[in-house]
This record gives sequence, structure tokens and C-alpha cells, in this order.
Amino acid sequence: MCSPALMRKVTMPEHVPGHGHGHGHASTDAAEHASGHEHAHRAHTRTGHDDAPASRGKGAGRLVGRRNLFRLSAASGAGIAATAAMSGVASAESVTSALSRNPRIADLTHELGEDFPVFWPLVPQPEFHQTRSIEVDGFNVLELKIDEHSGTHIDPPGHFHDGGLTVEQLPVEWLVAPLAVIRIADRAARDPETGLTVRDIRRYESRYGRLPARSVVAMDSGWWRRVNQPGAYNNQGADGVFRFPCITEEAAAFLVEERNIVGVAVDTNSLDGGGTSPVAHQILLPAGKYGIESIAALDTAPDRGALLVVGAPKHRGGFGGQIRALALH
Repeated sequence: MCSPALMRKVTMPEHVPGHGHGHGHASTDAAEHASGHEHAHRAHTRTGHDDAPASRGKGAGRLVGRRNLFRLSAASGAGIAATAAMSGVASAESVTSALSRNPRIADLTHELGEDFPVFWPLVPQPEFHQTRSIEVDGFNVLELKIDEHSGTHIDPPGHFHDGGLTVEQLPVEWLVAPLAVIRIADRAARDPETGLTVRDIRRYESRYGRLPARSVVAMDSGWWRRVNQPGAYNNQGADGVFRFPCITEEAAAFLVEERNIVGVAVDTNSLDGGGTSPVAHQILLPAGKYGIESIAALDTAPDRGALLVVGAPKHRGGFGGQIRALALH
């Protein structure tokens, strides 16, 4: 979901001048990022990522500039012809290999109910109404009223980039991807406003090797355990700000510029943390990556070696939607 900074702007706008965003629209910075990406997104729709984009900057501690992202997308486009078929085949082979060895299947999805701690006030609570019953109609039916950004859900590029891929346009090979789980729960227990850093990523790689090509990087902060603890998941302070772990600006830029991923996942309600502008959204989504928010049960997935299968919705023009996330390992 959107940055807690926008929630603070809605409730106490005088404290956050110049920040905030709406669904399907990016801030001025994000719009700058987006202008160079329309052709790259269309190319991605047909194919996928290249296999190892080179660095486009001297460091990751900043918002990714429009020119950098444009060059990154151009480099991606140049490698598409050589890797398009390979990306699909690799996914198919990974699935076949996983299924042939009778894998464990971990469900990384929260159960969604009317009491799920959504990112209010921007997201309304889900509403379930039974409209048909066995007694009256001979069958049961529920009518659901659910915001796209409720529960375990996906943010496609179009959520922060007009003209970016919407949920039904995501290439299916992006939805079957190697999963890298980076764990920061010990630190998050001490500091709820911590985040996934470049140092965390490099430490992970020193142990397991470079992040796999076209992978999903998941942050396990242990926050998913708080969903059923009243008030603990959004962790709203007296100042109205939600405080929970996030993906830092530096890590988001590093993953875009220095690594080849299809998406990221967090076990909190937003890629961004409390009291900040939505920089992780602004970096990752306009660059053609997707985000998964409120992923669950990451203790049931290994640090490396799992295959993530994202059962994404396919409603036309979707800026998000509930998913069923499964890890095969």
C-alpha cells in the first residue's frame, strides 16, 4: 500500500508538506522517472528482463534519476531478444524440477477477513455479504467489497506510473520466480522503523551468492506475526504515524541499478516506512518492478532455493489485487 507519510498527510497534513500520492499516480519525482519508461514497459509486457543489467550509477543512496532509469530500461531492452525465450524456459524447467521432487509448498498468504488491519484511512475495511444461501437458493454465494490493496496483495508498476503495466499485463514468467528471503527480524524487534539495507543484501550475497536473475527479494522483518495482534501491525503512534519496517531508499535503488529482479516483497503494509515519502514505490515501480505487500509466514520458506508462485488477479486496468503467494522448496 501507499507510504505512511500519505496517511499522516490525510490525518495531519500540516506535518508533511509536499508529500503524499494517490492510487495509480506518482509524485512529481515518480512522474520524472516514468517519462523514460513507457517503451521499456511495453517491451517487458512482451518478453521479460535481461539477465544482468549493469550498474547505472556510482551509488545507491538516492532516488534513481530519470536518465539512469531510462538507460537501465534501454539496456534491458537490448538484452530482451537474447533472453526472452530463455526466461520462459527457465521458469518452466524450475517448475518441472520442483514438482518432480515432490516439494514442500509454503503458503505465504494471510487469510483476508473483514477485520484485517488494512492501511486505513486510505484503504477501507473489506466487506463480505452472503447474498445466496442453501436454504433459500440451493447454493451459497458471498459478495465481496475489497480494495485492491487489502491483505496479501501485489502492486504492479501502474500503481505508481501512468502507462506502466497494470496487474493483468504482468508477464506470467514474472509471477514464477526464484525467491530470496533476507531476514531482519532481530533488528526490527528493537527498531520498528528499520529497513532492508544494501548492507543486508550484500551480507546475504556473501553467504548465498549473487541474487538470482529475475528473482523476488523478500524482507522478513517478523512483522507478519503481528497481524492478529490488535493495533500491532500498523503500529500507529500518538502522532498518527504508522511505524513498521520497510525497504530503504538505498536498497531500492541498489536493486534497480545493480541487480536483476522482477519484484520485491515485504511482510508489512507498505514498501515504505512510517514518516517517509514513498521513495521505495517511486524507485521500484516506475522501473518496471512489482511489489508484494503483507506477505506472510516467511519462516516457512528457506533463505534461498525456493520458487515463488504468485497467483495474481487479472482484472482489467488493475493497480493492485489480492494474491495467493506459494513457495515451492
